[in-house]
Amino acid sequence: MYFTGITTLSVEWANRTITFKMNNVLTSQDVTAMLDRYGETVLHCSVHISRRIHEHGNHIVMHFACALLNSAGGLLHMKNLDHDRHIQPKDLDTWWGGMESNIADILSGDDICNYFDLIGNYDDKDLYLFVKAAEHLCTIDYHCRLPTDTATHEVSYRSALKILTNTGEVGYLKTLPPIPRSFQWKKTEDTLKQEGKQIQFKMLTSGRDSHAKSMPDKIRYYCTKYISAFANHQGGHIYFGIEDTSAAVLGEAMTEEEQDKTVEKINNKMKSVIWGDEGFVAERGRHWDITFHNILGCSARERRVVVVISVCRFPGGVFTSCPESYYLDKSGQVKAFTYTQWKLAVLNQVRDKLELHSRFMKLPLLTPGSRLVFGLPHTIPRIKEKVLNLRTGSNLYPKHFLNTVGSPGIKTAIKDILAMFAAEPHLALALHTFGIGSVPEFKSDFVADILVLSHTHGLHLLCLAEDLPRDKSCYFHRCQQVAESLKKKLVHNGGCTERFGICVHVVDIEDPLFVQEIRMDLETSWYPSTFHANTGKLDHILTSLIIAMATYKPHEAGTEQEEYYFLLTCDQFELLCQHQFTRELWVHGPPGAGKTVVALQMIRELCRRGCTYRNILYIAENELLCSYVRSFELCDVVTRRDLMQTAQDPDNFRLRFFSVLNVVVDEAQNFKDRDGDWYSLAQSLANGNFRDKLDQTEGYFWVFMDYAQKVHKFKAGLPGLIGKNNYMLSEISRNSKEIFEYASKFMRLNESNEDDSYMKDSPRLGHSDTSGPGVSIIKCEKSSVEDTLMKVIRTCAEDGVKLEDMAVLLGKKMDAEKVEGHFKDKLEDMVRQVEREKGAEVDLEKEGIREVGTTDADDCVKDELGKGFGRGMIVDTVRRFSGLDKPIVIGLDPRINEEHADINKFIVNLATRAKQGLVIITTSDEVMKKLNA
Repeated sequence: MYFTGITTLSVEWANRTITFKMNNVLTSQDVTAMLDRYGETVLHCSVHISRRIHEHGNHIVMHFACALLNSAGGLLHMKNLDHDRHIQPKDLDTWWGGMESNIADILSGDDICNYFDLIGNYDDKDLYLFVKAAEHLCTIDYHCRLPTDTATHEVSYRSALKILTNTGEVGYLKTLPPIPRSFQWKKTEDTLKQEGKQIQFKMLTSGRDSHAKSMPDKIRYYCTKYISAFANHQGGHIYFGIEDTSAAVLGEAMTEEEQDKTVEKINNKMKSVIWGDEGFVAERGRHWDITFHNILGCSARERRVVVVISVCRFPGGVFTSCPESYYLDKSGQVKAFTYTQWKLAVLNQVRDKLELHSRFMKLPLLTPGSRLVFGLPHTIPRIKEKVLNLRTGSNLYPKHFLNTVGSPGIKTAIKDILAMFAAEPHLALALHTFGIGSVPEFKSDFVADILVLSHTHGLHLLCLAEDLPRDKSCYFHRCQQVAESLKKKLVHNGGCTERFGICVHVVDIEDPLFVQEIRMDLETSWYPSTFHANTGKLDHILTSLIIAMATYKPHEAGTEQEEYYFLLTCDQFELLCQHQFTRELWVHGPPGAGKTVVALQMIRELCRRGCTYRNILYIAENELLCSYVRSFELCDVVTRRDLMQTAQDPDNFRLRFFSVLNVVVDEAQNFKDRDGDWYSLAQSLANGNFRDKLDQTEGYFWVFMDYAQKVHKFKAGLPGLIGKNNYMLSEISRNSKEIFEYASKFMRLNESNEDDSYMKDSPRLGHSDTSGPGVSIIKCEKSSVEDTLMKVIRTCAEDGVKLEDMAVLLGKKMDAEKVEGHFKDKLEDMVRQVEREKGAEVDLEKEGIREVGTTDADDCVKDELGKGFGRGMIVDTVRRFSGLDKPIVIGLDPRINEEHADINKFIVNLATRAKQGLVIITTSDEVMKKLNA
């Protein structure tokens, strides 16, 4: 049974102990009562507030606070072991004041009030620290120093960042200020009258009593900070045995045995110092040295020497040991960073790919661990305007989510809950849908998880379940995990730096009073006042939500150090948001609009919902495109031809595709119907095992196409558009402005074509990039085609274009094979020559000279990809390269049979494969006239 409008509270609800006080101060007792309701990472420790901050385990607070700052923030629960031991309010003030001072240091100058809220009194059993995620990586101790004119000092975050990014040659010891040839007893050397950033004095005691450190140990101890300071600046000398007040030479009393021991200890210390990277060992005489200098005029009874330790300049950071910093691992455990992890985390914010700036904007994400994300400048504002926004009324995302809910009672319960927010600006999101999935697996008891961003009430996660037991503790724990995972996404993936929390509700929709319980929860003060929502804060959180949902990693992103992400365009995001539950969909889009990107994102979404590799079949005409998609290892991939050939053997066909539940067809305009009705066959595979319309893992049949690229005139085997669910992608980001405008001329010539009549929205360019070489049309004689092609490739190579970033495209397969046969050896010779001219001999075998058509995605498809040459350069036909792109594309003497192909569409297809530079070489006057039209 489902009831709404009930006004009488149950006895259990009336006896609740949680205090409702929206306008009152939050107490420790309130937090304790609601501890399982916070969507936060919660860490637990015990403290003695009557002791110093580093005594009796109190130092753990610094470690945990640092870990929360470096993660997504959270809640630190501190059990106050001194609450009943006759302590005074001053004890808490003194203890927390010391903590604040130390925490302020790790924030490197940022105001501590922006990050921490302490809840609790000196006599409370429990103290709670609410922590916001930091805006840079926090470190307790950098173990890294810089020199001043009189001493050294610990670096700040900004200084550490500069040191790590400092490049250049390693310094030489011989360039340091010269060491005097002789030292006179109690005299001041003319060149050593005062300390500076390259010279420091230190006078140590003799250390002869049995309880003092030995002289070698003292020198090792005191020189440590100077090693880091000098190496991180301009190099320098540490003089032991010179008094720093008058700079008088007094020397250190040392035996020869102690000198040898000192050398041994300093040598061992240098091995433990981190020089730029872990594993690097500095060499004595190259990066550092130690020398001993006798003192003239010293008493013969005591042997005294000046000990000089010299360190060269060493860019990239010299640390006496691994910086002390902490984070939370995937299981929620506090871990110390290794040096390599720490360095990558610090450098994360300055990572960049400058070559993308002409076309995309680097998003200013500041939180530790945030991603490197690039997007079109207008994308987020457009998404807020068209797709996700805070407004009144019914505002549940995705729009068709309720259609996936089978029970009328559950639908009614969700509507009743959302009705509580309808009068104010809000956004409700059903989790486990596109972009915000990948949270901990939900139990079957839960029928829905709804996140509400409310203008008045902030963020609330409502986990709906049926017929829950009286003890809901385990269910709250699971919902906490969902909220915690979501908050991490907003912070790490979306770069959210706002002070916000997520309140967790476990809702038994069979309880007749669940609406009243939620309503009273909304009036409860859960968080400190600094966490309360406002318009600006919610707008920033929404921005982070969009970034977290809309980012994807391109195939070429590379290793962890080179990893970066792109932001979906507004069209792509809207398509995936609004149609993620549309079973059959035809997606149209001009070249460069990202149809394959959307296809891959939908495939990822089906995998997240539970589909296996064999449950999803991707079909394309182009083996190169299939090879590219296959490299993601998301689903089964097959060409149209292979699909139809397999269908000729029914038994083999059933065995091969019996697990298919969903089918994605890409670049369908290039398909041919000569081998049979591929469309009906593909559609039957998607619908054959489709049984339950509420099961969101089956029955999807999505077809991607662009009739503007349908070069051939024979039938593609596609039915008519009428009666289909159609969506149009119109924003292009692939091509430079010059290439887009050039291709657009030929697109307009196709507008009268019946196939293109569906194109109501004209293609538009999402940027204004003109930084590439643009478009060049070259006319030459047939006898000079070879020389012209070589000159073009050489010019590109001399301009810094890698050969693997170029593609040579022709009209016919036989022409592509002929080009490969003629030019392979010549190209290899040219590669050697260009590299030689640049001063770097190239090892072609090491560089991986590959045959035409092979790619990083799949080197094993040579037979179908066509021939190729030279370090990944592609030579193929325009049709077979459809759906792919390269920075530079060279169209070589394009020829087509106009009885079977459309020249305008051929040129569109050729031109739009190029991202930055397009060169078309032709020997035909007629084609030249067409290209220059």
